[in-house]
Amino acid sequence: WVLFLFFIYAFTTLSDGATTTASYLSTSDRARLKQVFNSAWELKDLPSVHYAVLGFKLLGEAIPKQQEVCKFLLDSSAGGNASPELLYFVTSASKAIGSCGNLPVPAISKSLGEVVERESSTVPDLYYAVQALNNIGQKKGEAAKLIKTLQAALKKDDSLLNLCHYLFIYLFFSLGYSFHIAAQLGTDGTFAFDRIEDAIVQADEVDSRFLQFEGGLSITALLVSGAYKLANTVNKPPPITGDQAVKFANYFLSRRSVQTAKGAYSLLEVVNTLTNNKFHLPVAITLASQAAVSLEQPRVSVRVSDLLGNPLSADPLTVTAESATRVGDEVVVLSKKKFEATPGDKTVYSVNLMETKPERGFYKLSVSAALAKPDPRLVGNVGASLTVKVMCAVGVENVEIGTVDADQTTQAKLSKVSFPNKLSIPVDADSLQKLIMKFSLKDKSTGKLMTVHQAFVRLHNAVTNQEIIFVAEPDSAKVYKFDIDVGGKASDFGYVSGLYTMELVVGDSVLSNSFSWVVGDVNLKFGEHASVSSPAKDQYLYAPKPEIKHLFREPERRPPAVVSNLFTGLVIVPLLLLFILWAKLGINISNFPFSISAVGHLGLGGIFLLFGVFWLQLNMFQTIKYLLGIGVVTFLCGNKLLAKIASDRKQN
Repeated sequence: WVLFLFFIYAFTTLSDGATTTASYLSTSDRARLKQVFNSAWELKDLPSVHYAVLGFKLLGEAIPKQQEVCKFLLDSSAGGNASPELLYFVTSASKAIGSCGNLPVPAISKSLGEVVERESSTVPDLYYAVQALNNIGQKKGEAAKLIKTLQAALKKDDSLLNLCHYLFIYLFFSLGYSFHIAAQLGTDGTFAFDRIEDAIVQADEVDSRFLQFEGGLSITALLVSGAYKLANTVNKPPPITGDQAVKFANYFLSRRSVQTAKGAYSLLEVVNTLTNNKFHLPVAITLASQAAVSLEQPRVSVRVSDLLGNPLSADPLTVTAESATRVGDEVVVLSKKKFEATPGDKTVYSVNLMETKPERGFYKLSVSAALAKPDPRLVGNVGASLTVKVMCAVGVENVEIGTVDADQTTQAKLSKVSFPNKLSIPVDADSLQKLIMKFSLKDKSTGKLMTVHQAFVRLHNAVTNQEIIFVAEPDSAKVYKFDIDVGGKASDFGYVSGLYTMELVVGDSVLSNSFSWVVGDVNLKFGEHASVSSPAKDQYLYAPKPEIKHLFREPERRPPAVVSNLFTGLVIVPLLLLFILWAKLGINISNFPFSISAVGHLGLGGIFLLFGVFWLQLNMFQTIKYLLGIGVVTFLCGNKLLAKIASDRKQN
């Protein structure tokens, strides 16, 4: 879709204030939508069958397997628990077919009447019920009560919206349904007309060219078609401007690749509504021919139609090329040129753009259209700006190939050749010479020298299948020159001497005859002393590179074991001294309580021991895991022990 939108933007843009779209529903689009509907004829899903039947009717196609479809619809309506939505699908499809068997109208009418009379009915249920009753030709109940129920449901939806932003989509559906319900009530539906403007201002504008509602195609189509139907019922123009109608149409037409039956029907239904209403008529002005013109194909054709591709009126239009301006320098090459009608097609008009002999390049063609009888549905100027490309045929002249000494002390030896012939004798060039080539490119239509975007010289060795491409550059006189120092470029050729085919490649976006021409053969000699094997046979050309191995920093040298043991002993000396002093002084442990809490207090020693093991072999994460267990036990036991000692002292 990004590529599609880019193409539309590049080749067709809208004029300011004009009610024109960049595309229309073409024959191929209609055929593709028909294929989308065809998947529903397997008769497995009632909504898909419903949308396929209505879609085929909008396309003007005969509905296949009508008897089987009718039987499927009748079977779907059987049973007493059918929802309003299901009954709507059945009655709408049956009405569109027109030849189905008798539906259980009394039962359907009773079930739907209860929905209309029920004060707690939701807006979607009311929509399905009202539409289904209309399909079977039954009364929709008392209008005043229906309006009251509908307004209460809308008010409830509005209050919910204040609580949750994500109910926007549901509110849009409710508004769209209410517009369609009000359109069935005649002049009594005026109460919903004022809500159209409230809905339209909520539309999102994209790239200043599209208008859509949050939720996509189905919601946007429901709201827009409902707004126009309600406006037609109350006989008031909807609060939608012509520019907004065009932007809505642009959005709908950008969704022509929809893949579901519901989306395809929504697209067809809203496009028909936009085309066949009495308030707005979006016009499509598009290219009916290729976007490129040349002397061989000098005419550019445009199609002026409605969104369905039909003529705007039975009378021919007056289509005018207001101007043709060259992109870049704004030179006007054509003004107020009338298009000619195409026999057999009232939508296509053409003009000879090459009559004024414009130079090659891109041009902005400003087109306007006027009806023989003014149509109030057209707002502003009906016009569009189209981009066309003027192409030319190029000729190559004054082609010379030869050699000259690298120091240019001698006169160049050049041979002439004419397009499309090939030089009969190969050109010999050694490492002390330069290979040169000169040529000119001329616009065949104007006879003037020209430059192109691409001018390459390709040298190809048929034996080794080696090629190398050089760029030919023009000078100030627009004469292309190509020269290479054979000795200096030997490394680019891999020092492979031999016969090379010289090919001239010329191309440009505005050329109608871009070409590739084999000019001749060149025998290059780079010298035997510099010759090496062909790059195509080089084992390292496509072979894997040597593995890169990371070299970590080597650890620093550790001290001798004697030094380490000595300092370890010095660390242990204070502990040994403690035990010696305890033994000499005598330790009184008679007051040490031998209880679980006191024994658990030995966890302090365990913690010190854990630190030692950590220093020797454990890592930090392992140490933390063990420390967590020992620490909890030590804390609980220590807390209980200290509390007992304090209690004993208080008693004593």
